[in-house]
Amino acid sequence: MLPVCYDPYAGTLGRLTRADIFSLVAAAGYDGINIPVNAAFLGEPSSGAGAPAYTAGIADAVNLAEKHNLIAPTIGFGNHILTTPAKKEAALKHFEIVLEVARRFEADVIGVWVNPCADASRAASLETLADNLSHMLSPCQENGMKIALEFEKGCPLDNYREGVAFIEDTGLPVYLTCDTYHLFNDGAEPHAAAHAMKACLGDVHVSGSNRGEPGGGVFDFETFARGLKEIGFAGPLVVQYKMEDVASVKRSCEFTKKFRAMIQP
Repeated sequence: MLPVCYDPYAGTLGRLTRADIFSLVAAAGYDGINIPVNAAFLGEPSSGAGAPAYTAGIADAVNLAEKHNLIAPTIGFGNHILTTPAKKEAALKHFEIVLEVARRFEADVIGVWVNPCADASRAASLETLADNLSHMLSPCQENGMKIALEFEKGCPLDNYREGVAFIEDTGLPVYLTCDTYHLFNDGAEPHAAAHAMKACLGDVHVSGSNRGEPGGGVFDFETFARGLKEIGFAGPLVVQYKMEDVASVKRSCEFTKKFRAMIQP
């Protein structure tokens, strides 16, 4: 069964403690949670020479997941510098931390938001991304993990078509994260988009077309679900939206489980 997970995103991070987030997500009925590898979720990096970053936060998150019987099939690459030519060394150091977190949670997908870089052209940004990914792929494959790239309007991968082209042109065995919010903003036809991403769709972010809770707005979830069902999509469904009303966390889970039912055979 496709896991339905919650992403502690805008409106959640900085508002609720880590313990409260896990408790809320479990009580709402989710199967799991996305773990963003950043200070906002895991706390400030550990200090001291040689001290592994986020040690206490990672251990606490693992314990909370076990306590609440939540899985973490997706891990977020929280330091958005993979397209920045001057920060290749820092990006790969951060990847080491992300990989360790993914191992601890036995995750399936490491999610990467393909960030804009003010100091580099689109071509240079994508070249940097490809180079960084080439160093990351072998350790991921050894651990049975995928890397999924999230496209977004105005980013180096502006839409799913550019995402598919990047994968085909580089030959890198990476995948795409399809966010329903970004798909809507692209004006893409959901059914056609699902089929176009068939070979490289890693996970789906579920959001309202206005970045509010899923089910809000006008995105055509039914048509998208039909496409996902036809391509045999089996990845995680990650609820990601700007949370304003705490009660929406449970409503979003219920909506996404209905969405899941439309996808599964």
